[in-house]
Amino acid sequence: MTIATDRSISSRVIASPIVDAVARANIVPLTIEQYSQLIEQRIIPEDSTVELLRGVIVWKDRGSPDEDTMGHGKRHRLIVSILGVLAGKINNASQFVQIQLPIACPPDGAPEPDAAIVRGLPRDYSDRYPGPGDVFCVIEVAHTSLERDREDKLPIYALASIPQYVIVNLFDNSIENYTDPDPATEQYRTKVTLNASQTLSLRLPSASFDIAAREILP
Repeated sequence: MTIATDRSISSRVIASPIVDAVARANIVPLTIEQYSQLIEQRIIPEDSTVELLRGVIVWKDRGSPDEDTMGHGKRHRLIVSILGVLAGKINNASQFVQIQLPIACPPDGAPEPDAAIVRGLPRDYSDRYPGPGDVFCVIEVAHTSLERDREDKLPIYALASIPQYVIVNLFDNSIENYTDPDPATEQYRTKVTLNASQTLSLRLPSASFDIAAREILP
């Protein structure tokens, strides 16, 4: 197990590649509300192929190095299916797992993590996306998307103060567990890397939920 606690970046914000691209191109970012309106008006598809990152609509990357990144890679599809099954162990009257659906990260982020553990019940969000105060943990399954999940999505989740961010790293067959977000730097202060023999602890309000890493690794 590797534990890294880095407080050396507390005085500066790490810009993601998307932030740099937006600045260079002088793009006017969309707000979450504008993005939702585009979906409601069917200008962009209401499916899981795109998401809003830093005000930019981007194609989701769910592939493997030897497969089309526009579709689900075999290993990515497997892990997302496993997360769906695990939802049955986590769901109760005060929390539920949503799979590949948007969460709101104001002012201009509506990422769609592969899984998110959300406060309450699905009907509580009939007219809005779950926001930062509603989301306990987000999980991304990363193969060809690993760089984006680390460099683009991690700062968005940290800025929104999402308490825990988990990356299932399919390159290394490991789990990257990020906790203690620092919105000022858009980073997480603590990172723990787990191998298949170790245990992932999901920090939920009522109690932590422990799961063997091998259960969600290929």
